[in-house]
Amino acid sequence: MVAFLIPGAMYYPPRKQRKSWGESMICLNGAAFWRCLRCLAVLAAFCAFGQAALAQSPSPWPERPVRIVVGFPPGGPTDFVARLIAPGLAAAWKQQVIIDNRGGANGTIGTDYVAKAAPDGMTLLFSGNNIVMNTGLYRLPYDMVRDFAPIGMIAFSPNVLWVGPNEPYRNLADLVAAARAKPGELGYATTGNGGNGHFGGETLKRALGIDMTHVPYRGTAPALQDVLAGRVPLFMQTIVGGIAPYRNGQVRPLVAFGRERVPEIPDTPTLAELGFDVPDSGTWYGVLAPAATPPALVERMARDLQAVTSTAEFREKLATQATRPEWLGPAAFAARIREEVPAWAEVARIANIKAD
Repeated sequence: MVAFLIPGAMYYPPRKQRKSWGESMICLNGAAFWRCLRCLAVLAAFCAFGQAALAQSPSPWPERPVRIVVGFPPGGPTDFVARLIAPGLAAAWKQQVIIDNRGGANGTIGTDYVAKAAPDGMTLLFSGNNIVMNTGLYRLPYDMVRDFAPIGMIAFSPNVLWVGPNEPYRNLADLVAAARAKPGELGYATTGNGGNGHFGGETLKRALGIDMTHVPYRGTAPALQDVLAGRVPLFMQTIVGGIAPYRNGQVRPLVAFGRERVPEIPDTPTLAELGFDVPDSGTWYGVLAPAATPPALVERMARDLQAVTSTAEFREKLATQATRPEWLGPAAFAARIREEVPAWAEVARIANIKAD
């Protein structure tokens, strides 16, 4: 027999009325009976509340391996930087971090995959700024502003205009004079239509008031071959793609985009120094989550990402790719994307830039 010990609710008859020790009888008087029911109701409500609270309490994040999608094949610069952050994030999150390469259409296939993923922080996108330039090149199945929650921008690699080793141009003024003397005859090589080099070349032409011909190649190697052979005098490429040929004597830097000089080529002036306001179409790298990812989770991932990218080990490895660390948190990164999407779309429209 179970007894609820409620003060004033139990009445024991005299011992002589009991039949035996094994047959104890507990009687409730009227008032005590109702007090007992009220207490039982309170107890039942308390238990139900506790079960509901347990059911609604969030499970620890991440409860399984986190997938970081890269929209390019393994081995490229975007993949390299993504793999730099993976070990640190895995340690911070106490869970495996998997790099998932989903290449194709200048990164749009992997980007679309993340846009449609569950907003639970288990599938993230690591990308360069090709994702904002793509908005002016493709009819995309996603919206770059509406469908993503930016977590953090972590690094940047500026664009540089390189010249072949035997070209006569020693500074930007020499190039401008030659281009104006022979409009459209000077060609600049890039690694393909619709890439950072292409956007850089077209913005440079507009800023300098000159006409040059875009010569797209499928990759750095074939472009360098023609630049080295003198078939194309100029090469528009980020510092990442140009630093090795420069050190091998295959190209010379003529001018750097951006406002700060590039440490690897400290004697090369920037367009800003020379008085030209040209947006830097170099490559930034960042991490994004699907839209509707809880803000608290985005902030947590941003804190962990910033901590990982602030370490000396990360910065040293990043420097091997001639790329500098540059941090923007969720709000600033989102603002940059909102600003760049229409700006690069307008450049693509005016210059009639088309993807391969």
